Amino acid sequence: MILRIAQGLQTNLSDLASGIEVDDTHDYIMVRKNERKREEKEEAVGFQYQSLIIRIINNLLFETSILTLEKGANRKAVSSDSSEFLFILKGSIEFLLGQEKLFLSDGDAFFFDGRIPHVPRNVGEGNAVLLVVYLIEQSSEES
Repeated sequence: MILRIAQGLQTNLSDLASGIEVDDTHDYIMVRKNERKREEKEEAVGFQYQSLIIRIINNLLFETSILTLEKGANRKAVSSDSSEFLFILKGSIEFLLGQEKLFLSDGDAFFFDGRIPHVPRNVGEGNAVLLVVYLIEQSSEES
């Protein structure tokens, strides 16, 4: 399944696994602003991801990122084996989910099945900034 997730995110397995937190010595994870890592998840123009936290908890891969969409950001629709949550921190987006077109702006939250082809598009004047959370169930053999 991990390989299919990597393919769905159009990345390789080693990039997908890098940064996964496995330190169980603390009851928390903290990532300071200056510790965020930029990452590229798919072939896209104007999509800037900053990884926040990646952790496996009870057979669930929990990954969070800040996504900045520049005006004119563009990519093809993608799908993955995850459930996804978006929270619009700044700006306005048009979100294509399958055949549906949804409009979201500051403060809106959205949860969906990532297996449905989807793509966000910035329709505002400046950058749009989103909190993105991926939840990926793993079988016990994969964790």
